[in-house]
Amino acid sequence: MIRTIALAAMVALTAGLGACANRTGDSTVAAYCADPRKADEDICKLYAEDVSTRTTLGGRIEQVFGVASDARSRADRAQSTADSAMTAVNATQMHCVTRTMRNQQAGSCDSGYTLTGCTQTRYTTRAGGMAILRSVNDQECRFNTRVLEMQVRCCYAGPNPPPATLVTEVSPAPERPFTPSPRPVS
Repeated sequence: MIRTIALAAMVALTAGLGACANRTGDSTVAAYCADPRKADEDICKLYAEDVSTRTTLGGRIEQVFGVASDARSRADRAQSTADSAMTAVNATQMHCVTRTMRNQQAGSCDSGYTLTGCTQTRYTTRAGGMAILRSVNDQECRFNTRVLEMQVRCCYAGPNPPPATLVTEVSPAPERPFTPSPRPVS
């Protein structure tokens, strides 16, 4: 909005200078106003204001595009880091299982597995409704009260996963590595 107003003011000033150009004879407004004796004339005051507006606007535009350029380079670096992390994860063999636990307050994974998710899957309004998930870390998740049923997602990175108990769903490692989709160019 401010840019639009500033641009409109600059256009109006330039139009005003163009209308006054016939007062300067054959010389340009810049050459006419270069004479220090003419600094108090309206056309030279208008010209000085126009030059000031252009300089200020140019500085603001450079500042805005400089910030945008810096943000774009940071975003590109972050995307590159994320791409290399995804490549490393996909190169590692991942084996994930989902454990279903009933009537417990805490859910955990078998030894060697890392907890990656915890969800309450069954509840009743008579029993108090949804429980509040109080804490989650790599080993366990804990609700504020005992829940009817929860599903705990556990993953192991490596070629030979240890045995898992209470397993309801198994997700083996993908057969081919993940390839990130190309980034759109704008």
